[in-house]
Amino acid sequence: MNFDEAILPKELQAAKAFLPFLPANIQEMAAICIKWVELRLTIEYFSKNPPVQQSLEPGNIMKCLKGILPAEEQASFEQFADMFENMDMYREMFEGFSSSFTPGQKEDDT
Repeated sequence: MNFDEAILPKELQAAKAFLPFLPANIQEMAAICIKWVELRLTIEYFSKNPPVQQSLEPGNIMKCLKGILPAEEQASFEQFADMFENMDMYREMFEGFSSSFTPGQKEDDT
């Protein structure tokens, strides 16, 4: 769920979608009113929900951006996300493997 979906009621989202169909002389003021309500809701949201930073792993970033991309670019983006996810998995495997062997450690011949 993106930020707008989390804080904006469906009625406000519908009002935003309906803006182009309003008379031209009303559109500007209606858009300003909508933005004002969005700002109020954002301030209210953060006063009740302290922000939490997400991990900066490339796979997480790509998952967030994927929903914003046009449909024709999403397939390419999914391939990149899969590649980064696999890279993370391989890194974790390698780190686990390499941590079991420390420099100077010799196997016992007993």
